[in-house]
Amino acid sequence: MIDLSIAIVSYNTKEVLIDCLRSIHAHTIATTFEAIVVDNDSRDGTVAALKDVYPAMRVVANPDNRGFAKAVNQAVAVSRGRHVLLLNSDTIVKDQALATMVGYLDSHPDVGAVSCKQRTGEGNLSRTCFPFPSIRDHLFYSALFQRIAPTMQATAAATHEFDCTQSQDVDWANGACLMVRTELLRQLGGLDEGFFMYFEDVDLCMRIHRQGYRVYHLAESEIVHLVGRSSGRAVDRLNLEWELSRIRYIEKHFSPVKRRLMKGWIAGGAGWRLLQSMGCAPAAHRRWRIQSCLMTIRRLWSGPQPVEQVSSYSSGPQG
Repeated sequence: MIDLSIAIVSYNTKEVLIDCLRSIHAHTIATTFEAIVVDNDSRDGTVAALKDVYPAMRVVANPDNRGFAKAVNQAVAVSRGRHVLLLNSDTIVKDQALATMVGYLDSHPDVGAVSCKQRTGEGNLSRTCFPFPSIRDHLFYSALFQRIAPTMQATAAATHEFDCTQSQDVDWANGACLMVRTELLRQLGGLDEGFFMYFEDVDLCMRIHRQGYRVYHLAESEIVHLVGRSSGRAVDRLNLEWELSRIRYIEKHFSPVKRRLMKGWIAGGAGWRLLQSMGCAPAAHRRWRIQSCLMTIRRLWSGPQPVEQVSSYSSGPQG
C-alpha cells in the first residue's frame, strides 16, 4: 500500500489537467503516490494526451458524463493508497503540500479529512472552509438580502466565516483539494452519487463528523486553484446543478420543519426567476432559463431524480 491515491475528475480540461499532473510530480517528493484520472467523456483529446504524456498512469475513460461523485468513487474503487485526495483538475500543487497533508493525517488519527489553503491564479486567498449550511446562511447569502441591505448582509456573513489563513477544525471544506482516509471513505460508501455536482463535499464532511472524526483545515499546506477552469462556462447549467444538489442536501440533513421552510424559500426564488426569464433574450436562452426554473420547482415536490436524468437535461442546448 502506498501513501496517497490522487483522484482527479476530468471533463474537457486537457491543458490545465496536464499542468496539474506536472505540478504533482514536481512537488510531491516526500510521499509515495499514484494519480488516477477519471475522464467523463471529454471531447478535447484529454485521454489521448494523458496516454502520450503519462503512459503508465491509470486512466478511467467513461463513455458519458457521470458527474463528479460517481467518477471519484470509480477512482476510489481501484485506489491503493492509505489516503485518497480529491483534487480538481484546475489546480497547481505547491512544494510538498500533499506530503504535509499526509503527515498531518498520519499523526492525528482522530482527523478524518484534511484540506489546505488555496489561492487563485492571481494570488488571492480563496474561501475554502465553511460552517454547515443552515437557514441562517441561506438568508445571509441570498440575492434578496444583498439587494435590500448589502452592508448588513456583508457584516452578518463575515461573523460566521472561517479564517482560512489559520489552521483549525472546520465543519466542511471544499472538494477541490480534500484528503480523506481511504478506509473511512470506503466505510462511508464513498461520495453520495445522488449528487451529480456540488454539495457532495458538504455531505461527505457531515458524514465524517457523524462518524466521530474531525475535519481539519491545514493552512501550512497550499495549492493554487484556477477557479472555474474545471467546470467550464455554462453558468446557467451549473446554477441548475447547484440548485438540485442543494435540494438533495436539505432533504438528507435538515429537520422536517426546516426542510419545508427551505423548500418554500427555494420555490419562491425559482418562481421569481421564472417571471424574470419571461423577458430574457435571446429566445433560446429564455427557453433554457424557463425550463431550469420549472425543473427546480418540480424537483422540490417530486422527490429525487436519477442522476443520469439530471445529467441529460442539464447538458441540453443553451443559447
